[in-house]
Amino acid sequence: MAGKETIPMRAEVFIEAKPAEVWPLISNTSRMNHSIGLPAVKQTASDGFEKKVETRLFGIRLAWRERPFEWVQDRFYRVTREFESGPIARFEGGMTLEPDGEGCRVIIDSNFTPRNALGTFLIKHARGKQALAQTEAMVRRFAVACKGGCEAFPAARTKTPADAGALVRAAQKLHGSSADKDIAKLLVHHLEHGYDDELARMRPFDLADRWGKDRVAVLVACLHAVKAGLLDLEWNILCPNCLGATERLERLAALKREAHCAGCGIEYGCSFDDSVELRFTTSPIVRAAQPHTFCVGNPSQAPFAVAQLTAGRAAPREAVVPLGARSYLVRELCCKKKVSLRPSADGPSRVEVDFSKLDDGAELKFKPGEVTLAVAPRAEHSFVRVERQDWKDGAARASLVMTLQGFRDLFSSDVLAPGLEIGVRNVALLFTDLKGSTAMYEKIGDATAYSVVRDHFDYLFGVIEKHSGAVIKTIGDAVMAAFSRPVDALEAALEMQERVAELNKNLSPKPAVVLKIGIHAGPSIAINGNGIMDYFGTTVNVAARVQNESAGGDVVVTEGILCDPAARAALDKRRCAKDEPFEISLKGLSEVFKLRRLTPGPKC
Repeated sequence: MAGKETIPMRAEVFIEAKPAEVWPLISNTSRMNHSIGLPAVKQTASDGFEKKVETRLFGIRLAWRERPFEWVQDRFYRVTREFESGPIARFEGGMTLEPDGEGCRVIIDSNFTPRNALGTFLIKHARGKQALAQTEAMVRRFAVACKGGCEAFPAARTKTPADAGALVRAAQKLHGSSADKDIAKLLVHHLEHGYDDELARMRPFDLADRWGKDRVAVLVACLHAVKAGLLDLEWNILCPNCLGATERLERLAALKREAHCAGCGIEYGCSFDDSVELRFTTSPIVRAAQPHTFCVGNPSQAPFAVAQLTAGRAAPREAVVPLGARSYLVRELCCKKKVSLRPSADGPSRVEVDFSKLDDGAELKFKPGEVTLAVAPRAEHSFVRVERQDWKDGAARASLVMTLQGFRDLFSSDVLAPGLEIGVRNVALLFTDLKGSTAMYEKIGDATAYSVVRDHFDYLFGVIEKHSGAVIKTIGDAVMAAFSRPVDALEAALEMQERVAELNKNLSPKPAVVLKIGIHAGPSIAINGNGIMDYFGTTVNVAARVQNESAGGDVVVTEGILCDPAARAALDKRRCAKDEPFEISLKGLSEVFKLRRLTPGPKC
């Protein structure tokens, strides 16, 4: 009977391209489907990790449940679709790459189960047969594309034209801002000529890497572009388990302490380090980009994952996964557990993972290269993903954005709702104060002293912004600043003391400004402090008290700063006039702190 038979289709193609060269093309099944003439699809809902998808083909509505793709980078991918309507009942298929001399064999296989006679006809004599031939032709085209002989995908990607007048007006505003001029030109060109699918939820650090520009400078340029009307910003709230965006917010005031992921079925607490990422999309006033999707779950949509597999009930699931000399996470999506994989020259080439016996966050070693990953059977089907741990380095995390002066200057009102507290895993805080300021006011008068304080603020603010920090607030003649990296706080503090002679030279009148500086790093709580983004907690208290230990002309730092490898390396390169370790109990805190008093010379 037609509804019971399975119709296999298979093709094998040899191409002169290595698996690693062709994988980025073959794994982008959305663009492949577009190029072979399949219609755009729409995800209508999700049921756990399965997605409900629909489209129309030849005027016929097709709706199906799509299981998560399985894949191993440079090796294979497969997908299964259970159709709820239309002439097809089931589809299972994918591609396998097998090295062969100087090239590789690409095996295309599909298994269709028709629902009725129309389905049998479409598969055997119409769309199924045609799609297989078109896919085979696409694979051959990829071999040419890998050598630069043609564009990989023949289908024209959507490129909605920009509103020329709106683009020019907004671009003029951007060019008139303090954004880097070269980056501004690149950004405007990208927004005018980029494809629609490139303009949705842009990650600024990806753009920076593509253009060979400084990441923070590109992020700041994007922030200016929002103010100019070229871009819209959105805060993506990411699930810690599946890493998908569960919410997209226009303002931080809409952020809640907890979020819900329908796919994973979990509630999770939001943190600025892991859960909140800033992305950008083109403003519809300038260009109404309309990206279309032709496949909802392909490997190219998870560039951070090198493998995704189904773990069965009966036997271990094994796969050979290429792992480099970097750290990875093996994540079991259904039970919400993960283990770390650490590279080691004497590690094994076979790694067994039994989530029922390992603690969440357990660490296993592996020998870089071809690693056999064996996942123990589970009580029910589950999905296991191998992710690069450094993938978050490409995200403009809220913990970093909050410490950029450009964001605070341009979006000072984009703050958390009053009473909401959001965790930050690590922030470096710098406190300064003027030594002898009370005597200065008495000696030269309030008005003149205030002018000196204001000029010294301008000096400090410039150094803070130069080192990717942000002024949180001023308290009298003191400054509190935040940095996402301890090394930036250290560099800023030392430069403040190195160049203070320049400040004193330019002051009129010329009282000798002596700076007291202290810095500390650690976990904190981000809050709405009277309408500004502020920090609260023990780390803030320690940083303020460390500044009190400064004698003037020096920088007092804690182990929280110097335990950072980049900060230690930066200090090792400098030649401070004095570097004095000492221990002390800070007022109001029971712990004894190990501090370092760094006294830079004229040029440390």
